[in-house]
Amino acid sequence: MKKNKPFFAALAALLLCGSALALRVPPGASLADLVLPDGFSVRAELALTPETQAKGLMFRGELPPDSGMLFVFSGADIKSFWMKNTYVDLDMVFLDAGLKVLKVFHRVPRSRPGQPESEVARVSAPAACVLELPAGAARAHRVRPGSKIKISFPLPAAGK
Repeated sequence: MKKNKPFFAALAALLLCGSALALRVPPGASLADLVLPDGFSVRAELALTPETQAKGLMFRGELPPDSGMLFVFSGADIKSFWMKNTYVDLDMVFLDAGLKVLKVFHRVPRSRPGQPESEVARVSAPAACVLELPAGAARAHRVRPGSKIKISFPLPAAGK
């Protein structure tokens, strides 16, 4: 781990020096349509508030192959995720504010009910956004550091 500290510090500095520190999300948006590097489409729930970010995908028994969750933060720095009460295996994609992939954690293991906290998976890396996908999706759709993800926001349904 000590060998990675200079890398993470330099990457964090680059992220913090960028002109756009946060992804712009339209007011009222709760979903995003993402296009992965191979053209595969994912509908992602948005986690925009500290409350939705803390809950994430906790307590869910499944995540469909074309679904995910996009955590959008107000700034770019080290983001840490703890898989407590997350019952699906995930790929976790750490992104800059322009949705360029910085780091991918493949097949982050789910937690089990009653699992000791010291055994629950944790991942950390610099990011402005983090995309959670079903385990195996990142490799299957060529998501790797340096690749770019495209985003659009569906219009809210009429009357909402």
